[in-house]
Amino acid sequence: MDIDFKYFNNQDAFLKYTNDKKSKYLIFVASKTKIILETFNQQNIEIYGAIFSHIIYKNRVYDEGLISIEISKGINLDFIENIFDYNFNNSRFLESKSIITIFNGFSECNERLFVKLFENIPINTNIIGGGAGIIEETTKKVLFNNKGFFLNSAIILSLNEKIKIASRHGWEHLSGPFIVTSSENNLLKSIDYIDAFELYKNEIKKDCGLDITKENFLEISKNYPIGIVKYSDKNIVRDLISFENGSLVLVNDVKVNSIINILKGKKEVLINAASEAAKEVSDKNNSFAIVFNCITRKNFLEEKFEEELDALYSEVDTDNMIGVTTIGEIANSGNRYITLLNKTCVIGTI
Repeated sequence: MDIDFKYFNNQDAFLKYTNDKKSKYLIFVASKTKIILETFNQQNIEIYGAIFSHIIYKNRVYDEGLISIEISKGINLDFIENIFDYNFNNSRFLESKSIITIFNGFSECNERLFVKLFENIPINTNIIGGGAGIIEETTKKVLFNNKGFFLNSAIILSLNEKIKIASRHGWEHLSGPFIVTSSENNLLKSIDYIDAFELYKNEIKKDCGLDITKENFLEISKNYPIGIVKYSDKNIVRDLISFENGSLVLVNDVKVNSIINILKGKKEVLINAASEAAKEVSDKNNSFAIVFNCITRKNFLEEKFEEELDALYSEVDTDNMIGVTTIGEIANSGNRYITLLNKTCVIGTI
């Protein structure tokens, strides 16, 4: 399956390329790129898009520019303006072998999206995707079409070819296991009947010798995420946003009675983990690769993030690699409930 994609420095360059074309496009837009919807309508371009902190083209990352994917034969696109009002009729997905989904990483209705997708797609349909958004602007509408920008929205690409999918995070055990004894949505209130923040900061101080404050919380906590223990004792990683009244605020929900660990990162281990994911989906017949890589993973790796992209690019056996930095990632084989990941590198190839 050939996927026609291109990188552009800005919207004007994209409009010049698409002049007089009748196609429709999915575009991934980097956060510092100005998008004016009226100009798409003036040129009669059918457009669907999402804004991310960064876009990835080949083995480099950009905070300006956009990547376009032409919606051609073998690809169906559904733009969901409001997940609560959308009719998830499974007839839409009967021919699907793979799904790529983009959603607002900070939306409160993503769990509904995942439930409905799981209920309506054919068994063993592979699903890959990630959350759009900018980590400093949690309430911003970041998905759009010709009519405007939307909040509780999603984009679903249905493909008639199987995407090979792999994911790795590389975060290692620091302390635990512990039991979540009180939580509410994304508020982790108590761990082992101790205020969650109190236990967390004490465990971190044992390792790094630093006291966590409001001012340094994000700088320190990016090194020490929470791991929710799942099947085969694997950790589903959860990002921390802040703390309030003794509770830890996570990006996503954590359930009471969950078994958790506090994790720690080493840059070289994370890069090796991403490389292993790429090796898993590498094939000499690959024509396309797509990467959903967590923005807080980039923040942790800092200048070494492009080393991780180099490792991915060198393994996938294709020059055609694109991607985005995300707020939450999905990598699912279709026979297990859809789980939202954090701080993880997800890669798919065709």
